[in-house]
Amino acid sequence: MKRHSIAGAALLALALAGAQSAAHAQDGAGPSVRISGFGTGALTWTDTDDAQFATPGQVAGAGKSPRTGPDSRLGLQIDVGINDWFSLTGQGLVRKDGEDYYGAKAALAFAKFKLSDALSVRAGRVPLTVFMISDYRHVGYSNITLRPSQEVYSQVPIDSVDGADVTWQRNFGDTTVTGQVAYGGFRKNMAGGAKATLSESAVANLVVEHGPVTFRLGRNDAKLVLDLPFMSLPKTKVSFTEAGLNLDWNDIVVQSEYTRAKGVGAGSQGWYVMGGYRFGKLLPFYSHGKLIQPNGQSTDSVGLRWDAFRAADIKFQVDRVQPEGPGLFLNAKPGFRGPVTVGAVAVDFVF
Repeated sequence: MKRHSIAGAALLALALAGAQSAAHAQDGAGPSVRISGFGTGALTWTDTDDAQFATPGQVAGAGKSPRTGPDSRLGLQIDVGINDWFSLTGQGLVRKDGEDYYGAKAALAFAKFKLSDALSVRAGRVPLTVFMISDYRHVGYSNITLRPSQEVYSQVPIDSVDGADVTWQRNFGDTTVTGQVAYGGFRKNMAGGAKATLSESAVANLVVEHGPVTFRLGRNDAKLVLDLPFMSLPKTKVSFTEAGLNLDWNDIVVQSEYTRAKGVGAGSQGWYVMGGYRFGKLLPFYSHGKLIQPNGQSTDSVGLRWDAFRAADIKFQVDRVQPEGPGLFLNAKPGFRGPVTVGAVAVDFVF
């Protein structure tokens, strides 16, 4: 059975278990069930039809005519608590990704074992946590900007692995230290009919939280096979290193990440710095990011998050992208060159 079939079957089984558990919960006995969801409805456009703007992994994007595809998505999650130490989680996600249409996939499907107050294990389809916001990168309501930095998050367009992770967490006074290791693999359809197979993916993360400051350091070593339309590249050792810093102090917010990828071509480096300030329900922000590689790019972004409703926000963002060659743009016509202005408006919600 193929991996996506296994994950789909696991998610279906989890949904059925959730339905049965909900029936028991109504009788006042049995496991607890929580059903939640998130989504983003967005329109994205640019000032050129010579190339298309898309998010990492997509095969088509937006030009002068506004499109919903680059930034819109819908997710549904089911959490079933069997007892104090065992739970099940499944998440389905609908978005445009490796094909130019909206498709649903089993984004997550895992069992969690709480071995102690400090130690837990998850097995199944678990998040590939290589970024600061890996666990919630698709939950727009949880993020300040309309989308994660393209210059950094394009380097690893895979969100999850089929395998397991172990998390350890302990408080030292006012400081919380979290360590995580993970192992697994994944296969994903990429732009242009390519397929990426990630195997023997070993992840190690360390997160330190102290008051308003969070520091994160992560490393991922794996083997990658790229199947292109007319050829296949041999299995290659790849690595990805990330350091991130987040500050949320009074009304000041700052977030930054530096990343380095090795093993494919000449490798790449990426970084961004984002800062903003809250004025009540309004949070204007500015971000600058840079991707250093052949066909790299840099982006200056200004935007506004408006927490207009209890469980929804409205965002406006304008990006000024300076690509080297095509940069990260898709379907570039001969003679395409930057800079390119990208505009977007979005509504993020959770339920």
